[in-house]
Amino acid sequence: MATEARLPTFLIIGAQKSATRWLRSNLGEHPDVFAAEAELSFFNDIRRFTELGPQGYAELFGDADGKPIVGEATPGYLIWRHRPAVVSERIAQVVPEAAIIAILRNPIDRAQSALVHHIHGGRLPVGTRLLDVVRETPPEREQLGLISGGWYAESLVPYRERFGPRLLVLLNDDARREPERVYVDALRHIGARTDVIPAGLDERRDRKSTRL
Repeated sequence: MATEARLPTFLIIGAQKSATRWLRSNLGEHPDVFAAEAELSFFNDIRRFTELGPQGYAELFGDADGKPIVGEATPGYLIWRHRPAVVSERIAQVVPEAAIIAILRNPIDRAQSALVHHIHGGRLPVGTRLLDVVRETPPEREQLGLISGGWYAESLVPYRERFGPRLLVLLNDDARREPERVYVDALRHIGARTDVIPAGLDERRDRKSTRL
């Protein structure tokens, strides 16, 4: 049965193709954590932000079943072309005390993975090469954010300014090498008990994220 609507206590803001799904899925397996299964794209979509409003957004977490820690993952919150300065300001207005997590991947690997993702989704023609995209389209005009999606420093600045220590930055490489340590760091950051670790955390990463 759905419980009273409530706003999230943590957000995973990105980066795209950097294990955000792995992190969100596994946090959601913790007994004290509810994580929305889909990207909600509330703060980076002005129409959705305006039409839903904070109450409508809170209602998207109505299945939290009374769990004390509630969150979502939308990689678009960190993408440069979505204007992180604006997105972070909206987040600060609605959930100013939320814990923020970013997980980052080598920008070249991330761009190549995103390229394959968009080819599979039909947004780019089969055979598109990353170097051709780089040469033919200025990053600030490239609508899929293949390159600007890796502009982490510029995209993270407004989050660091607004949220300070409530922003945790993790690395995809660390999640591959030491998934339990990264998972525990995330649990600690969102205020969850760290004595509950999903069985097969490393294997679950392969199953729930796209490895390209």
